[in-house]
Amino acid sequence: MVWGRLQGHVVVLGVLAAALVVLGAGPAQATTTAGGTVAGRPCRSGYVVLTFDDGPSRTQTPRLLKILTDRKVPAVFFMVGSRVASAPNVARRVAAAGFEVGNHTWSHPLLTRLSDRDVRWQLQHTRRQLRTDRVGFTRLMRPPYGGIDDRVRRLVTDLGLTPVLWTIDSRDWVGGSSRQIAREILTHLRPHQRNVVLQHDGVTNSPASVAAVPYVVHEARRRGYCFTRLNDAGRMVTPATTGDHRAVATALAGPAPVIPAVRRYGALDPWLPFRGRTLAS
Repeated sequence: MVWGRLQGHVVVLGVLAAALVVLGAGPAQATTTAGGTVAGRPCRSGYVVLTFDDGPSRTQTPRLLKILTDRKVPAVFFMVGSRVASAPNVARRVAAAGFEVGNHTWSHPLLTRLSDRDVRWQLQHTRRQLRTDRVGFTRLMRPPYGGIDDRVRRLVTDLGLTPVLWTIDSRDWVGGSSRQIAREILTHLRPHQRNVVLQHDGVTNSPASVAAVPYVVHEARRRGYCFTRLNDAGRMVTPATTGDHRAVATALAGPAPVIPAVRRYGALDPWLPFRGRTLAS
């Protein structure tokens, strides 16, 4: 009887001791995965979207694709229609690899200086080229130089497109080394805010900008950021599977600055079958 009670006390004391050890041990040390998620603290600093303008380039875009795919980083490519016509195979590779393709006009003009008719032509002709070359594309578009006003925004949205600007300008178009470009991006990352980075894969200084990407990815992940993409409404989305640049879902809650409301596709929209998917899907 006494021995039984002693055994019971020993068991209780053992349980309490184990609990104290667990409580005193503190939280387990976080480890960073390939996709940037920190165990126990996923994407603790928020999200980053990389976007690349003015391609495709026969030399720089394939190089950039390898960097992104090797590191499982999603991105959005805003393509110039005339350059798609010059390098259709490269444009197809971008879409086939699972990256979003957006409309960056046919010849990169400042849209606010064009007539309504010419604005529509710039966007429609680019979509026609993407369709002809069997390049899967989205509803996203970016006005060259960020030039957009109420009139151009109305024309863009009437075509079923979503204008997307940026929150971080890498200033790679000005010049600078890959180190300077990376510093410009990383310095302006803001935790838990909309981080949409502007870079270029089709300008003179694109070799330096592309060379900056590996360090930007490594350092941003070290700081607790995850890389993601934009959906057709221009909103950042949360990676559904860590480290997989194709698997993204669940739009982040809250307003999306600089992205106006977009109406549903209309009956006069001939591009409906080709938006938001590749032709092979």
